[in-house]
Amino acid sequence: MEFNQIIKKYRSIIDKELNIFFDNKINNAKDKFLRECYSYIKEFTIREGKRIRPIAAIMAYKAVNGSDEEKIYPVSIAPEIIHASSLIHDDVMDEDLFRRNKDTMHKIFEKYFKKNFSDVSYDGDLFSSSSKRFSLSMAILQGNMLNLLLNSCILESKLSEDKKNKAIEIFNDAYCKTNEGQILDLLVSAKGNVTEEEYVLMALRKTGPLISASVRFGAMLNDARDFQIDALGGYANSVALAFQIHDDAMDLSNAVGKGREIGTDIRKGNKTMIVINALEKCNEEQKKLILSVLGDYKALDNDIKRFIEIIKERGALNYAKDYANKKVIEAKEYIKKAKLNEEGNKFFNEFAEYAVSRNT
Repeated sequence: MEFNQIIKKYRSIIDKELNIFFDNKINNAKDKFLRECYSYIKEFTIREGKRIRPIAAIMAYKAVNGSDEEKIYPVSIAPEIIHASSLIHDDVMDEDLFRRNKDTMHKIFEKYFKKNFSDVSYDGDLFSSSSKRFSLSMAILQGNMLNLLLNSCILESKLSEDKKNKAIEIFNDAYCKTNEGQILDLLVSAKGNVTEEEYVLMALRKTGPLISASVRFGAMLNDARDFQIDALGGYANSVALAFQIHDDAMDLSNAVGKGREIGTDIRKGNKTMIVINALEKCNEEQKKLILSVLGDYKALDNDIKRFIEIIKERGALNYAKDYANKKVIEAKEYIKKAKLNEEGNKFFNEFAEYAVSRNT
């Protein structure tokens, strides 16, 4: 089966399991508003996406033994649940208004508040209105709830107690590291000078842990050997870094596929590998322009265009793409070490290539 066919097949299965899981939570909620909150969580989580992380868990499960894959279906949604949790919090910190071309969670609750209550503007230390305070607080809580629902998904499953404990340990560790990545991301954005090494550490922490947790979780559930789990973890880190660098590059050339304007990361001041490399290579005049535009939310489209031109002229974009492609090669070497079955080898090699070829 081809990569896209696998994605299509298992996305349907995962969406079915997500619906069952969230409908159960909605129906069991005693309060009307809590049912609405769970409904918002459900809608946010099941928005159209490729479901790469849960699919990777299923395929890792199949790749080490290749039997009884149906057993993992109910718990395969765990990576998608924790991923959605991180996205809600990311949207708050990034002040994004759209996620997958729909309202972010805090925007949903801002509209809810304005529809149901009287908004009051004020000059607070953190918030400027009652609706802002309500919406951002609710988004933080919704993200927290999703993280706890991950544990619920695992603890309510038919897994053995030993595997439940191992699964929770894997995802708790991943969630901690993902938050460390977000901490480093905020620091990198605030610092004046950032090295490539600092970017790599941040990117690995932000993107790597959940992908790594997904494949190690799936393999562990089917009694993979330690060397297989370790190799899959190394594979996931390499793929994740390639994935993040490609994501940064998309902001400069194909941001439409991400559901936002080209140059959004530039206006936010994100110091990507591409920007770091460009600053090392450009002349003083070019450096001055880059630093004046980077982090300027009001930057003109022509300034963004010139920013991107400089990055391409200095070879920074190609440098980052080459770096990502080397990580794909590195990932494929880890797959060789994992000693997976033929189907697993094929899928994870194609997954690595997808990381640097996708347009969404």
